[in-house]
Amino acid sequence: MAYSSEKDDSSKKGVEKTSDAPSSLLKDSPSPSNGDEARLAQAGYTQELDRTFSLPSLIALSLCLMATWEALSGVVGAALTSGGAPSIASSLGEIASIYPTAGGQYYWVAALAPVSSRRIASYSTGWISLGAQIIFTTSACFAAGLQLQALIIMNNPSYVPERWHAMLLVWAVLAYSAAINIWGPKLLPHLNLASGVVHIAGFAAIVVILGVMSTKAPATFVFVEVTNSSGWQSDGVSWLVGLISAIYPFLGYDAACHLSEEIPDAARNVPLAMVGSVVVNGVMGLVYCIVFLFSISNLDSLLSTSTGFPYMQLFLDVTRSPIGATFMSLVVAVLAMVANMSGATSTSRTMWAFSRDRAIPFDRFFSVVSDANHVPVRCILVITAFQMLLGFIYLGNTTAFNAILSMSIISMYLSYMLPIAYMLFGGRERLDSHILGPFQLSRGLGRVLNVVSLVWMTVAIIFSTFPTAMPTTPQNMNYSIVVLAGWLLFGIVYYAAYGRTKYDVPVVGAAVVTSISVA
Repeated sequence: MAYSSEKDDSSKKGVEKTSDAPSSLLKDSPSPSNGDEARLAQAGYTQELDRTFSLPSLIALSLCLMATWEALSGVVGAALTSGGAPSIASSLGEIASIYPTAGGQYYWVAALAPVSSRRIASYSTGWISLGAQIIFTTSACFAAGLQLQALIIMNNPSYVPERWHAMLLVWAVLAYSAAINIWGPKLLPHLNLASGVVHIAGFAAIVVILGVMSTKAPATFVFVEVTNSSGWQSDGVSWLVGLISAIYPFLGYDAACHLSEEIPDAARNVPLAMVGSVVVNGVMGLVYCIVFLFSISNLDSLLSTSTGFPYMQLFLDVTRSPIGATFMSLVVAVLAMVANMSGATSTSRTMWAFSRDRAIPFDRFFSVVSDANHVPVRCILVITAFQMLLGFIYLGNTTAFNAILSMSIISMYLSYMLPIAYMLFGGRERLDSHILGPFQLSRGLGRVLNVVSLVWMTVAIIFSTFPTAMPTTPQNMNYSIVVLAGWLLFGIVYYAAYGRTKYDVPVVGAAVVTSISVA
């Protein structure tokens, strides 16, 4: 085992460290690999992880982590009762092209924020991002475990489901995810590519089956009618509260940036993976959603299904075959497992990068990279353990567990908003054209997309805090703000006690490679 990041004495005293490697070092690089290492050295780090991912495998990882049409299947129940991603991905992709490091959002804020607020802004962004990714990854493993249990319910009417059964299934998913991430890092790119094929092929097969075999609902039901069973008197408010069903399937495209130190030519490939995955999943999600709605013949049957997942009941109603519905549903459940595996990869790199900059408790312990596997094993293990512990909360109180999961949307979007806001309000003016990366938006288009992103995320965050149903009870109350406040309080206390003096704020003071405009 090797300590992943040796800091100089100034960083240990809380002095901001800058690295001003000449830009010619990057321009004269003989290969993308050397260029990537030069960028990393410019950022103040050394190459420790293997660059085993390719652009196709990174796109596949992002596609499967977002799992848009599969996630729509899992959360469609909320949409049925209640009735921006490209601009965000493009905005973040432009920044990722300038600063391709595993830290992602917190590093970008450190580079773009004014010196006076750089330390606290960067630390806060990193803390929010880390918490968001842990919770978001947890939601994938629980989706997989609960869907596997639902398949048992569908195929065995005598089965009596228990929460602890689901928890054991979740733990099995987590064990698989951890094992692949620790002992199979060289397999990860290939597994992600294979999963990407299943993601697309499964989508095509299910859309065709639903389109051919279902009894079609009228177009007015799909495009005009509003079914408001949420208890909100206003259909408009009910629709906005239901936005969670459209937001959740489009989270996670920042995963590509956290793999920046594991792919050649990261400044070009990372933003392409981020934007490409959003576009592809967006098209697939739209088609799937329309076909799904046209296939509904009995809405009440879907909402009262014993499986707890309306999409499984729809597959059963359409095929009239438990075996057929099982195979269709397995595609969704298996890809939820893949999403957890990909999320563990991305989240562990974020935690490792944050610990490399001495921002979290026991940073020296967690900043170690395994000599044998060249992955941050300790970060993978602690993230897996944390997710397993959340299983006990689910076992004891589903309201508290759902409150924790509800934090993911707000905190994810906050971690996206901060670097985009700093890019819009001052950062773009301070960056000369030769500093921008290969993925570059024109100044006018960049501002427009930044503004659209911030407006969309603000609206989404506001309505993500609303209860999903009225009247409000202790069981259906939305506790996301409370959970986020608790996570932030822990981070603030740690920062005040230790972080403000030892956090090694990343700062880039040198130009990067010559840009190639795409707009």
